[in-house]
Amino acid sequence: MKKIFTLSLIALALLLNQAKAQVATFSLSDLNSYVNAYTSPFAKAMPIGLSSGWATTAKTHNMLGFDLTLSTSLVMIPGSEGTVTASSIDLPASFSFSNPGAEVPTIRGDKDLTPPDINILLQSGSQSQTLSFPAFKGLNMGIVPSAAIQIGFGLPKGTDIMVRFIPDFSGTVNKLVPDNVDVSLEKTGMWGLGVKHDIKQWIPVISKVPFLQISGLLGYSKFKTGFSGGALAVNPDILGITNGTLANNDALWNDQSFNMNASSFSANLLVGASLPVFQPFIGLGLNRGSFESGFYGTYPIVEINSTNGNLEINDSESDPLVVKQTVNNFNFQAGARLKLGPIVFHYALSMQKYTMHTAGLAVTLR
Repeated sequence: MKKIFTLSLIALALLLNQAKAQVATFSLSDLNSYVNAYTSPFAKAMPIGLSSGWATTAKTHNMLGFDLTLSTSLVMIPGSEGTVTASSIDLPASFSFSNPGAEVPTIRGDKDLTPPDINILLQSGSQSQTLSFPAFKGLNMGIVPSAAIQIGFGLPKGTDIMVRFIPDFSGTVNKLVPDNVDVSLEKTGMWGLGVKHDIKQWIPVISKVPFLQISGLLGYSKFKTGFSGGALAVNPDILGITNGTLANNDALWNDQSFNMNASSFSANLLVGASLPVFQPFIGLGLNRGSFESGFYGTYPIVEINSTNGNLEINDSESDPLVVKQTVNNFNFQAGARLKLGPIVFHYALSMQKYTMHTAGLAVTLR
C-alpha cells in the first residue's frame, strides 16, 4: 500500500509541474481522511482477529493443569464495506471528487470498480487550474487472517492464566520482495495475557451439576510491526525535485518508516458442557480494540513557485499520514472441541460486526 501512496504522490507532482504560475502545496497529510476511509475495513478487522482463540471451552484446568494451543482465525469483511460515498469523506477544501455522489472503493472493494477522480483546485490570484488523479482501486480484501500460540496454566480456585508472546524480531524481507529492493522488517512482535475463572463453583445448586461449566474470561492482546528502507522512501530524489531550501538535505528524510499497531481487549461469559470427547460451549462478550498505522518520520511538502512554476521543497511535516480506528462491539460465539486424549481439535464461530471463524489444535493435560 505504501508503494501505491508513493506512486500517487509522484504522479501528482508531475501533474503539478504543469501548473505554471500557480501557488499550491501538497503533502501526504492532505490524504488523511481519504486513506482512513479506504483502509477502514482492514483497520476494524485486525483488532477483532486479535481477540480470537482465547477460549476453546468453558472448563478451566485443574490445579497445575496445562495446555499449549494453536489457533488460526479468519475475519470476514462483508461486501457492504466495499464502498463509501464520496461526499462522506472529509477532504481538504481544495480537494474534491469528480462525482460527489459516487461510490468510492475501499480496500474491501471490487478491484474492477473504476473509482472517481480526486480533483485538486490550484489558485493564484484570479487564475485557477484543476488537476486530477484517480482514487485507489479496491483490493477485494474480504478475509483478514490471524494466528495465535498460547500457553495456559491451572491455578487454585478454578483459575487459569493464559499467555501469548512473540519476542520482538526484525530483519530483511528478501523472500517477500523482488531482489535489490531495500526493505527491512522492524520491531515485529505480539504479546497477550488472559485470565479465565470458574464461576459455576460460586452458584448454589448449579455448582452441583456435574457436566455444566460456567466461566468468565478476560483477554488482552497487542501486536506491532513496521517496515523501513529506501524502497519506502518519499524524498526529493524520489520525487525528482532539486529546488528548494530542503531539496538537498538528504539526512532529513532518513527517519521515515511505516508502522502498524493493533490491540484488543475482550470480556466473555462462557457456558459449556464438559463431556468425555465432545465439549460444546457458547459465549457472550464484549470486544474493544484499536488500530493505528501510518507513515512516521519526516516527509516533504511539495510547493509550486508562483514566479517560475518550479516544484520546490521548502518545508516538511512529521507523521503525516496515520490511520486510526477503534472497535467496540458485543459478540456471540458458539464452538466445540473434540478431545482425543491429550490432543484437542477446536472450532468456534464468533458473530459480531465482522463474523470470525477460529480453528486449531491443542495439547492439554488436567
